[in-house]
Amino acid sequence: MSDNGDISHLSGHAVIAGYGVPGRAVAEWMVGRGIPYVVIEANEKIVNRCGKSGTRMIHGDARNEQILLQAGIDRASIFAIAVPAECAAVEAVSIARRLNPNVRIIARCSYISGGLEATKRGAEETIVAEEVVAKEFVRRLNEHPAETPAGAS
Repeated sequence: MSDNGDISHLSGHAVIAGYGVPGRAVAEWMVGRGIPYVVIEANEKIVNRCGKSGTRMIHGDARNEQILLQAGIDRASIFAIAVPAECAAVEAVSIARRLNPNVRIIARCSYISGGLEATKRGAEETIVAEEVVAKEFVRRLNEHPAETPAGAS
């Protein structure tokens, strides 16, 4: 863990797995609402860099039970799984659900099948990349509808 404070006193906090663009967006949302959070991040360079700024960072894998417990998953109210690897996200859902039956789990997935599996394993909500992309395509097409080619019905 980076040297930025003891987290053993935290309760009702958020645990964020992954500190890329999605994980940082979750962290900003938490800050805006005054909700303390702990980040689990696999990239040691990110942990060292962000930990220096005061972000509570733990270097490790969110599929590791001991890492989750170190982050206080058993006392957390929210677990945002923002890691890009769908298999890791789905596995982290199962472990976190076992360690804390009451934590709200939101998981990032790439495919609908992964979202269904994450839900089956205990995620209350999933953010499925292919659904988000599909909706964005339709939104953009609706913004500037193509003219119907001559002769098309």
